[in-house]
Amino acid sequence: MRRMSAVLLAAAAIGFGGLRAEAQTPSIWTDIMSKKKLTVCIVPSYQPGVHLTALEQCLPDFVTDALREALPVFGRQMAGYDHPDVMMTGVETRTSSPVRITRGKDFQSLNTRGLYPAGEGAGYAGGILSAAVDGIRAAEALVADLLAV
Repeated sequence: MRRMSAVLLAAAAIGFGGLRAEAQTPSIWTDIMSKKKLTVCIVPSYQPGVHLTALEQCLPDFVTDALREALPVFGRQMAGYDHPDVMMTGVETRTSSPVRITRGKDFQSLNTRGLYPAGEGAGYAGGILSAAVDGIRAAEALVADLLAV
């Protein structure tokens, strides 16, 4: 938990406030080593914006070392994954929620009626697809409850 907090605080400082995210392309690692000016050929779509940086400034060495090693491997499996201009945006510190908001078979919270905890943040999914499916199921449960009234 302390490591996650340190990473998030470092990322926030790099983003210079205003909720801007830190971002990097794989080419930044080679550009920094060769002392080239950091440039990007694409415009990130994240709003309110990004701050181009080297992720070493906010991520632990073992994470950036793993990224350096993994990107070329992924690039061999999925063309373009390791392209020099691919934009890596933000710091993701967890792939699923460390807590679960308990719910009944009707998808409502066990201790707060009318609350339909769903998806990754509530502890019922581990990725975007399973979160979407869980959200649909929770919405269907809500509609069924509303139509029964």
